[in-house]
Amino acid sequence: MMEVGSWLWKVSYMLHVISNAAFFGIALVFTFGDSNILKEGTVKKYLKISSVFVFFTGATGILLLSILSMSGMDDLTNNPVGQSALVMILGYTVVLFVFSLALIYKGGEQKIYKKLFGIMFYSYLLIYLVRVYLTT
Repeated sequence: MMEVGSWLWKVSYMLHVISNAAFFGIALVFTFGDSNILKEGTVKKYLKISSVFVFFTGATGILLLSILSMSGMDDLTNNPVGQSALVMILGYTVVLFVFSLALIYKGGEQKIYKKLFGIMFYSYLLIYLVRVYLTT
């Protein structure tokens, strides 16, 4: 049974990291992109694509957290890995909220899209910095 859990952990973690990196990259491009890339049609297309990455990030994050709690890590506040997981949950909540705002925004103003993607990019960046600080 332990081999299945280990395999599930590794595959989930790989999917989690890949989906995080893909979304982080999209947010980076739209945060620092010029006005040609921030047209509403282009942004809406990439929002649809990035919704897949946001979904996989959340789904694999829940799976990874479930595996952590099965292995006896019920109290996430007492060690750096658990604290890192709590920071990731907080950051994912912020990103999910802002991402939802970007999905429902119908104005098409480039400035707003740039700010929304900026919030998501800097949130992810802060989360990764805190995670590195906590786990090293």
